[in-house]
Amino acid sequence: MPRRDGLLPWIIAFKAFKAVTLTALGIGLVAARHADPAQVLVRLGIAIHLPLTSRLFERMTQSVGEITTTKETALALTAFGYAALMGAEGVTLHMRKPWARWFTIVATSSLIPLEVYEIIREIDPIRVLVIVANIGIVVYLWQRKDMFN
Repeated sequence: MPRRDGLLPWIIAFKAFKAVTLTALGIGLVAARHADPAQVLVRLGIAIHLPLTSRLFERMTQSVGEITTTKETALALTAFGYAALMGAEGVTLHMRKPWARWFTIVATSSLIPLEVYEIIREIDPIRVLVIVANIGIVVYLWQRKDMFN
Protein backbone atom coordinates (compact mmCIF):
# COMPACT_ATOMS: atom_id res chain seq x y z
CA MET A 1 0.00 0.00 0.00
CA PRO A 2 1.54 3.38 -0.98
CA ARG A 3 2.41 5.80 1.78
CA ARG A 4 0.55 9.13 1.70
CA ASP A 5 2.67 12.13 2.60
CA GLY A 6 -0.17 14.51 3.40
CA LEU A 7 1.23 17.68 4.93
CA LEU A 8 4.71 16.31 5.62
CA PRO A 9 6.38 17.98 2.59
CA TRP A 10 4.91 21.32 3.70
CA ILE A 11 6.20 20.81 7.24
CA ILE A 12 9.66 20.01 5.87
CA ALA A 13 9.52 23.13 3.66
CA PHE A 14 8.47 25.25 6.66
CA LYS A 15 11.40 23.91 8.71
CA ALA A 16 13.77 24.55 5.78
CA PHE A 17 12.48 28.11 5.35
CA LYS A 18 13.03 28.82 9.04
CA ALA A 19 16.52 27.28 8.93
CA VAL A 20 17.55 29.35 5.89
CA THR A 21 16.07 32.55 7.32
CA LEU A 22 17.77 32.08 10.69
CA THR A 23 21.09 31.25 9.03
CA ALA A 24 20.86 34.45 6.97
CA LEU A 25 20.06 36.40 10.13
CA GLY A 26 23.06 34.88 11.91
CA ILE A 27 25.37 35.68 9.00
CA GLY A 28 24.03 39.23 8.86
CA LEU A 29 24.60 39.71 12.58
CA VAL A 30 28.15 38.37 12.39
CA ALA A 31 28.97 40.45 9.33
CA ALA A 32 27.64 43.63 10.93
CA ARG A 33 29.19 43.19 14.36
CA HIS A 34 31.64 46.07 14.07
CA ALA A 35 29.39 48.42 12.11
CA ASP A 36 26.64 50.73 13.31
CA PRO A 37 23.56 48.44 13.50
CA ALA A 38 21.15 51.24 12.61
CA GLN A 39 23.15 52.11 9.48
CA VAL A 40 23.25 48.44 8.47
CA LEU A 41 19.48 48.21 8.89
CA VAL A 42 18.90 51.35 6.81
CA ARG A 43 21.18 50.03 4.03
CA LEU A 44 19.33 46.70 4.12
CA GLY A 45 15.99 48.50 3.99
CA ILE A 46 17.09 50.48 0.97
CA ALA A 47 18.50 47.39 -0.75
CA ILE A 48 15.25 45.43 -0.43
CA HIS A 49 12.97 48.45 -0.97
CA LEU A 50 11.37 48.65 2.47
CA PRO A 51 9.37 51.77 3.31
CA LEU A 52 11.89 53.56 5.54
CA THR A 53 9.25 55.93 6.88
CA SER A 54 7.02 53.20 8.32
CA ARG A 55 6.37 52.93 12.04
CA LEU A 56 7.68 49.35 12.07
CA PHE A 57 10.96 50.33 10.42
CA GLU A 58 11.35 53.22 12.87
CA ARG A 59 10.85 50.85 15.84
CA MET A 60 13.37 48.41 14.38
CA THR A 61 15.94 51.19 13.93
CA GLN A 62 15.47 52.30 17.54
CA SER A 63 15.79 48.70 18.78
CA VAL A 64 19.00 47.94 16.91
CA GLY A 65 20.51 51.22 18.10
CA GLU A 66 20.71 49.70 21.59
CA ILE A 67 22.50 46.51 20.51
CA THR A 68 26.09 46.00 21.61
CA THR A 69 28.68 43.80 19.90
CA THR A 70 28.26 41.22 22.68
CA LYS A 71 24.49 41.13 22.17
CA GLU A 72 24.95 40.83 18.40
CA THR A 73 27.28 37.88 18.89
CA ALA A 74 24.86 36.20 21.30
CA LEU A 75 21.96 36.76 18.89
CA ALA A 76 24.00 35.36 15.99
CA LEU A 77 24.89 32.23 17.98
CA THR A 78 21.25 31.81 18.98
CA ALA A 79 20.14 32.18 15.37
CA PHE A 80 22.70 29.61 14.19
CA GLY A 81 21.70 27.17 16.95
CA TYR A 82 18.01 27.51 16.19
CA ALA A 83 18.74 27.17 12.45
CA ALA A 84 20.64 23.93 13.13
CA LEU A 85 17.67 22.60 15.11
CA MET A 86 15.22 23.51 12.32
CA GLY A 87 17.51 21.97 9.71
CA ALA A 88 17.91 18.77 11.71
CA GLU A 89 14.15 18.49 12.13
CA GLY A 90 13.55 18.97 8.41
CA VAL A 91 16.24 16.50 7.32
CA THR A 92 15.18 13.78 9.75
CA LEU A 93 11.52 14.20 8.79
CA HIS A 94 12.49 13.96 5.12
CA MET A 95 14.51 10.79 5.81
CA ARG A 96 11.55 9.38 7.77
CA LYS A 97 13.72 8.37 10.68
CA PRO A 98 11.55 6.51 13.22
CA TRP A 99 12.52 8.99 15.96
CA ALA A 100 12.13 12.10 13.75
CA ARG A 101 8.47 12.50 14.64
CA TRP A 102 9.20 12.62 18.38
CA PHE A 103 12.25 14.81 17.89
CA THR A 104 10.14 17.37 16.02
CA ILE A 105 7.20 17.13 18.44
CA VAL A 106 9.45 17.71 21.47
CA ALA A 107 11.54 20.46 19.85
CA THR A 108 8.53 22.31 18.46
CA SER A 109 6.46 21.93 21.63
CA SER A 110 9.30 23.16 23.83
CA LEU A 111 9.34 26.50 22.01
CA ILE A 112 5.58 27.12 22.20
CA PRO A 113 5.68 28.65 25.74
CA LEU A 114 8.27 31.19 24.55
CA GLU A 115 6.09 32.00 21.55
CA VAL A 116 3.05 32.47 23.83
CA TYR A 117 5.10 34.80 26.03
CA GLU A 118 6.17 36.85 23.00
CA ILE A 119 2.56 37.12 21.80
CA ILE A 120 1.38 38.22 25.26
CA ARG A 121 4.22 40.76 25.42
CA GLU A 122 3.33 42.21 22.03
CA ILE A 123 0.76 40.74 19.68
CA ASP A 124 1.95 40.50 16.09
CA PRO A 125 0.24 38.72 13.17
CA ILE A 126 3.44 36.92 12.15
CA ARG A 127 3.98 35.61 15.69
CA VAL A 128 0.38 34.39 15.77
CA LEU A 129 0.80 32.64 12.40
CA VAL A 130 4.02 30.96 13.55
CA ILE A 131 2.49 29.63 16.77
CA VAL A 132 -0.61 28.39 14.93
CA ALA A 133 1.64 26.62 12.40
CA ASN A 134 3.79 25.10 15.14
CA ILE A 135 0.77 23.85 17.12
CA GLY A 136 -0.64 22.43 13.88
CA ILE A 137 2.65 20.63 13.19
CA VAL A 138 2.69 19.09 16.68
CA VAL A 139 -0.93 17.91 16.42
CA TYR A 140 -0.43 16.56 12.89
CA LEU A 141 2.74 14.62 13.75
CA TRP A 142 1.16 13.31 16.95
CA GLN A 143 -1.70 11.82 14.92
CA ARG A 144 0.36 10.52 11.97
CA LYS A 145 2.65 7.94 13.57
CA ASP A 146 1.95 5.55 10.68
CA MET A 147 4.13 7.69 8.38
CA PHE A 148 7.29 6.86 10.32
CA ASN A 149 7.17 3.07 10.63
